Order: sequence, then C-alpha cells, then structure tokens
Amino acid sequence: MRVLWFGVGLLALVVAIAVLVGAVYGDAGLTVESVAAEGQTPTNTSANCEDVVVRKVTVSVTVSRSGASLDNPQLWATGLSVRASALGTTETRQLSLSPGERGTVSVPFTRIEDQAWAPLEHVDAVVRITHGNSVLAERTVTTTLQPVAEGESC
Repeated sequence: MRVLWFGVGLLALVVAIAVLVGAVYGDAGLTVESVAAEGQTPTNTSANCEDVVVRKVTVSVTVSRSGASLDNPQLWATGLSVRASALGTTETRQLSLSPGERGTVSVPFTRIEDQAWAPLEHVDAVVRITHGNSVLAERTVTTTLQPVAEGESC
C-alpha cells in the first residue's frame, strides 16, 4: 500500500513540475496561422462629390492552440496580445485561448482625408503577436487602397 501512495505522490510531483515548466518556459502550444490586411475605400471612387475621402484597413490575425499534451501541459486558458499598426495608428487587442481552441482578432483602422480625391495607395500593416514576454510572430502585410477621382458635375 505504501508503494501505491509513493507512486501516486511521485506522479503528482512530476505533473506539477511539468505544468510549472510549461507555464514559465512553454509557448502554450500557440501557432499563428494567418495575418492578413484588407483595404477598403467606401467613398465613391469614380466620381466623389464629398469633401472627404474615407480609407479603411482591417487587420485580421488567426491563432490556434494545440490540445493539452506532454508538450503543452497547460490545461487552462492562456492569453495573448495582438498589436497592429496601420494608417498611422496603433491598436492592441487581447485574446484568450483554451487548449484545442482557435481564435481570430480583427483590428479596424480608419483615416478620413480632407480632400475630394486620393491616389492609389499601398499600406503596410505591422503586426506583433506576443504571449507574456515571448514574441510569437512579427509580420508585415500590405494592402492596396483604390484611387478616388473627384466628381466633376456635383
């Protein structure tokens, strides 16, 4: 009977050490699946009769987390941070994932220009995904914003 209790105690100690090591040093089984940017110009691009041009960029990040295993002993949800920069601004979003989960974060950016026209524009979105003090990924994605022509007979 003592051998059984000793075995159970030893197993509990090994599991506790594995969870502690996984929590401190592991990446929690997180994988960045995709980073994308989509540009939109909701203003009439062929004959703009407004005094402004609206530009929008939406940055999307999809992250998955592997199920609990010996490589990923964390059985609880873990958080990560997505920091994106586009159109001269920076936004941060938080995401929490349990083992075996997948999540997507979308970060919208909007710029309003005080003119009736705008040129073709290529916009870089810089994205940094972190888990605690560890950087999971840093990516730069580019999207294109369509040109806007000023209306002639408004």
